[in-house]
Amino acid sequence: RMASARQRLGERDLERLASSSEESDGCAGDEQSTLVATSRLWRLAAVGALAAVGLLCVLGATRSSAQRAALGAAVGLSDVGAASAAQAQSLAAQELSTKNNNNTAPAEDLHDGNPCGNDEEEHLGLCYEKCAVLTDQKYAHRQSAWTCCNAAVCPPFSMMSCCKHNMGWCSGFDIAGMEEGKKICPHAPGVCLTDEELFLDVCYMKCDTLTGGAYPYRTASATCCKTTDASCMFEDGVKDGLNGNAITNATFDVGGGCNDDSESTHCKPHAPQESLTEA
Repeated sequence: RMASARQRLGERDLERLASSSEESDGCAGDEQSTLVATSRLWRLAAVGALAAVGLLCVLGATRSSAQRAALGAAVGLSDVGAASAAQAQSLAAQELSTKNNNNTAPAEDLHDGNPCGNDEEEHLGLCYEKCAVLTDQKYAHRQSAWTCCNAAVCPPFSMMSCCKHNMGWCSGFDIAGMEEGKKICPHAPGVCLTDEELFLDVCYMKCDTLTGGAYPYRTASATCCKTTDASCMFEDGVKDGLNGNAITNATFDVGGGCNDDSESTHCKPHAPQESLTEA
C-alpha cells in the first residue's frame, strides 16, 4: 500500500510539472510577441523621423534660396546707389579742385542799416523773413518770432485785431528769408555767398553744386541727400540691404570760397557774413 501511494504521488507531481511547463511556454510566447510588436513600432518611428528630417531639409533649402535671391536683389540696388554716390563724390572733388567763379556776393543794399538780407528784418539779434512779405503788407511790423502787427505799437486790448499770429518752430512766421533757403530757422545777422546754403546758422557750399544736382539737400555738415525724408538716415550704396538716399563725405564740409583767389571769402564753413549786408 505504501508503495502504491508513493507511485500515485509521483504521477501527480509529474502532471503538475507538465502543466507548469506548458504555462511557462505560453508566457514566453506572449513575451516574444510583445518584443516583436515593440520592435516594429520602433522601426516605424525611425522611418517617420527620417522622413520628417528630409522634408525639413528640402523646405530649408527652398527658403535659403529665396533669401539668397532677395539679398542679391538688395545688393544689386545697393550697387546702383554706390555708383551714384561715387559719381557725386567725384564731382565734388572736381568742383573743389578747379577755379571757383560762382562764389559771388549777393546783391545787397550795404547802406540801409539792415544787417540782414534784403528780404529779411532783424528782431532781437536774429534775421527773420520780413512780416511785410509774409502778410502781403497787411501786418508789416514784427513784434515777436510768431507775431506780425499792422502798427509798430498796438492800442491796449487790441492785440487780436491789430496783430496776426502764426506759431511754429522754424515755420510759420518763425523763418529766415527765402533767399537764404526755404523755411529755415532765423539766423545771426549777415548772409551767405550765392554758391552757399545756410544750415544750422552756418554757411556751406551748396550740396546741389557739389554733387551735380544728384544730392541737392543738406542734412548734416558733411551729408547731402536726394530727398528730405527719413531715407536720409541711411547711406546710399550700403551693403546691408538698408539702401538710403544720403551720402557723407568730408569734401561736402566746405564753404563756398574755395579756389576763388579772394581773401574776403571762406573755404571753410562759416557764420553768415555781415560784411556782405552792411558796409
